[in-house]
Amino acid sequence: MRPFASRSGLSDAARITIVAGLLLFIVTIVVGILNGTDVWDPDHDTLLSHVHAGTLGWITLGVTGIGFLMFSAGREVSAEEAARARTMAWVMVAAITLYVGAFFLGDSLFDDRIQRPVVGTALFLVVIWFLFWLVGAHRRYREPSAARLGFLLSWISLLIGAVFGVILGLYISNGSVPGLAEDTAAAVAEAHPPAMVIGYLLLAAFAVLEWLLHSGGEGSRAASVQMWLLFAAGILINVAFVSGLEEELSGPANLLMIAAGIMLLWRSRAMLAPSGWKGAGTGVFARMAMLFLVVYLALLTVLVVWIINGTIDFDALTESQEGLLLTFDHSMFIGVMTNVLFGVVALHLAYDAGAPANRILIWGVNIGIAGFAVGLITTTDVLKQIFTPILGAALLVGIGAYLMRLRGQADA
Repeated sequence: MRPFASRSGLSDAARITIVAGLLLFIVTIVVGILNGTDVWDPDHDTLLSHVHAGTLGWITLGVTGIGFLMFSAGREVSAEEAARARTMAWVMVAAITLYVGAFFLGDSLFDDRIQRPVVGTALFLVVIWFLFWLVGAHRRYREPSAARLGFLLSWISLLIGAVFGVILGLYISNGSVPGLAEDTAAAVAEAHPPAMVIGYLLLAAFAVLEWLLHSGGEGSRAASVQMWLLFAAGILINVAFVSGLEEELSGPANLLMIAAGIMLLWRSRAMLAPSGWKGAGTGVFARMAMLFLVVYLALLTVLVVWIINGTIDFDALTESQEGLLLTFDHSMFIGVMTNVLFGVVALHLAYDAGAPANRILIWGVNIGIAGFAVGLITTTDVLKQIFTPILGAALLVGIGAYLMRLRGQADA
């Protein structure tokens, strides 16, 4: 099959954001290796920059690149639109890089860390800009696509999470938010992480999996229902944390996510059967992502049960609860999102990258994250110390291979 990137008029814009994302991901990996092996205990600001270099630097820049590819596939792209997309890509890269830097600087620049909400507001405007472009590009298609629908809904969820993030930055900076009561400001600030991990990333993962494995879900009512179920679940989670109704609304939201997950797995059952893995090539990345999606939803269910039963206090986590939360996050960040992102890069951009690099990524990353996750959830330090460098080394090798191939394409 002919590589998709050769049919995309916006592959240059996609390459800009994905290369920048890979470079920022190196920061996350290096800090993660040193921290996971207990060689270095980074301070809180460094840990936050580590997290945001991964979630925004790698994942969101990668998702932005996928948006450029997905929303230009199969249609004519003018030179003017391609130029605007490249400009948008560079502005997105600059805004996210500055935001990651704002976390790294901590209070060394301003005592109240006011640079975070300031740069976060600038990034928020860029996110709105990209959303307007997505809506305009979506209207140019005659045939409906569940993948494009899911992507649009995920970006709207990101926008909601970004609002919460700016409020969180203001709350940390001032201890209050102008125009909001203290309790309301604190609740909205606490809604930022679930809005991003559940509302945004889960939808984005489903949209990309639909694109990779089911031809975008064009004409599939079931695929579109999946996306609306996930969007509704994300809204419920947002309302739950903002209103303090976590115990009442977390359960229904979780059921909607489980229903969407079962629908995707059922529709993909032939691909997940042993025979479906043979000759899958770079499609193995997407299949691995679906396996970790099951892990993610299982951990989310445990977390929701804890919330409903009142057995978890997010301000006073036990060691095992913190381990489960970290496993929950990493199963999404690495197990799901990194697999789908590498699946897109391998298939649509760096499709001539050497097979050894792909094998190292597929097996090194997935064995590494599985062992690391077991170490986190069982609070076994030796497992984290063994599997962290395996995971990190595999990621660095794969990133190096992809960067060389992407640079070669840009120079061609």
